[in-house]
Amino acid sequence: GGHGGHVDGHGHAIKKSRHDSRVNSMALVREGEILPHKLGPWMQSLGTLPEEKGLIFRIKGILAIKGHPFKHVFHAVMDVSDEDDADEWAPGEKKVTKLVFIGKGLDKEHLRKGFDSIFEE
Repeated sequence: GGHGGHVDGHGHAIKKSRHDSRVNSMALVREGEILPHKLGPWMQSLGTLPEEKGLIFRIKGILAIKGHPFKHVFHAVMDVSDEDDADEWAPGEKKVTKLVFIGKGLDKEHLRKGFDSIFEE
């Protein structure tokens, strides 16, 4: 037989809210180096975003961390995060951090401010 119990996404309650509740994604890109002692707390805050700031399903990116010679690959899905070092930054290569967020109703301004706050001035 095989009619797998396919459920489509129409069964959820719609609650009115002022922000866009569709799934969307945003990318944050910035040249410069991240201060490691600011990275951890910021990442933790992303995991506990208040509902009105959105819900993050997935984060992936490459981070340039101060004092760290390798490109730091970061990937998080809901509560599970995975970090790994990739190639070394080449001499003279611009250290650019890029993070992509996928989520629902993301408060892009809030995320961008937080992102900017973890970089070395």
